[in-house]
Amino acid sequence: MFSSEVVVREGRCRRTAPRHAAAFETQIRLRTSSRAPCRIIDISSGGARLRLYQDLEPETSIGLSLPGRGLVDAHIVWADGREAGCRFDRPLDEATVAVLQASATERGAGSA
Repeated sequence: MFSSEVVVREGRCRRTAPRHAAAFETQIRLRTSSRAPCRIIDISSGGARLRLYQDLEPETSIGLSLPGRGLVDAHIVWADGREAGCRFDRPLDEATVAVLQASATERGAGSA
């Protein structure tokens, strides 16, 4: 039997924009210029939740490759096992987020 403690943070949520499901494979680039695969699980104008295939620490600077947008600078803000959240250094416009979400939806429909 495991016991756990939940800590509820007071104040408003850190997220400033709504998340949109956007499951697709892409890559990250690290400062060393090495590239690594990752999967974007969801995305907003301010950041994304990623599935990583390597451990990255919070505050790690990355470049996230976005289809049709190219490399976007971001930082890892949290990491938990193979999932991590990143914050974009410059927020994306909502039109770009909508295109990425639609692209992910089309890819999902095509692979079924």
